[in-house]
Amino acid sequence: MIICPRCSLTHQIGEEFCRKCGSFLLTDEEEYFLKVERMEAQLICPVCQDLYQKGNYCKKCGSVLRQETESQKTNRQPLETKWIKNCSKEWLRLLKEKNELEICLKNLEAQRNRISNDEFTLLSVRYQERLKELLPLHQDIEAELESVRRRATEEIDLLEKEIKPIQKRIEELQFINKQAGITRDDFLKEKQEVNRSLQTRVRNLKKWRQFLSLLPREMRKGLGPQGFKEYLSQPLTLLFITIFIILLGTGGYFSHQWYSQSNRLIAKEIVTPASTPSSSRRPQTALADQEKKKIKSLFETVKQANLRQDIDLFMACFSHDYTNKEKKRAEALKTWSQFSYLHLSYDLKKKMISGDTADIRLEWLIKSSEKVGGKPEESRIVFETVLKKENGSWKIREIKPVS
Repeated sequence: MIICPRCSLTHQIGEEFCRKCGSFLLTDEEEYFLKVERMEAQLICPVCQDLYQKGNYCKKCGSVLRQETESQKTNRQPLETKWIKNCSKEWLRLLKEKNELEICLKNLEAQRNRISNDEFTLLSVRYQERLKELLPLHQDIEAELESVRRRATEEIDLLEKEIKPIQKRIEELQFINKQAGITRDDFLKEKQEVNRSLQTRVRNLKKWRQFLSLLPREMRKGLGPQGFKEYLSQPLTLLFITIFIILLGTGGYFSHQWYSQSNRLIAKEIVTPASTPSSSRRPQTALADQEKKKIKSLFETVKQANLRQDIDLFMACFSHDYTNKEKKRAEALKTWSQFSYLHLSYDLKKKMISGDTADIRLEWLIKSSEKVGGKPEESRIVFETVLKKENGSWKIREIKPVS
């Protein structure tokens, strides 16, 4: 269940913003930790407004911590996109007015000898008084936004550090499963727990990045994006997960019944197929031109289905034996609602066939962006894909990521 932290309105799984107030939604687990944080935090920094359970001084600015008052507890709320947007707009408006007034004062001073003293004094005093009123307002809003920027940056750094060991755990599980060193039930259970932990952090990471994107551009200068770019370059991050789900799907890989035993059987059939002496002299990796065209046609359909966001065309690429096809459909639709694919291309690196089964190594080059405030990102992903021939056409039966 997804909950709005402000108005407590419940929403469907997959929604990110409250339909009523626009706040970021929280899962039950996130809501629980938020309530615990509110109950336990008793000390507050008067400058940064950061909360502490114990201590005498603020770790960021060194200010003496104070006991949080009841009014401060009442007014304390989670960050909201609408509030940040409004503050950013007001900050920009005041900055524009401030710059305009300073230019006017400068020009007035330059033309002082050409206008009357009364007119000069009238305008000069008016603009200086307005600047005196405006500057404190602008500084207060800037301090609030700077607090948001600082907190968001720290949260992003922390989440990136937390995600790294989870990524290693996923890679470890994949390796153990590939080597048939874990039972199917244990693998699915471990995978579900690790994925839940990863998705929660990825979702929070997206939330804090969204907060940063709402800040005025002038306040984002000097904010190094390198850390997040490095994060995106690592496997199984937000972009990788999205592309993995959309292009070929995780369901078949994580929950398919024939694991390494079937893979060994396929490999054995490829190495020693029943064939005539003339065919055995040909390379086992070579496909007949006709079959090669059919396989290329399959992945061309996958490509076009993603670019056009055609769910029926996309699902037609999967075998009847592909597990959790309905879940795959829901994941694809959800991802399409959040991401746009600007360019897709693929290259068949390896092609092996044995009867009605084909083993393909496929490299995808992908350029995509988030639909809301996202910048184009490029990625390269390689998959080991097992195909099955059904009614004369090749279909996707299993997928395993290589890089």
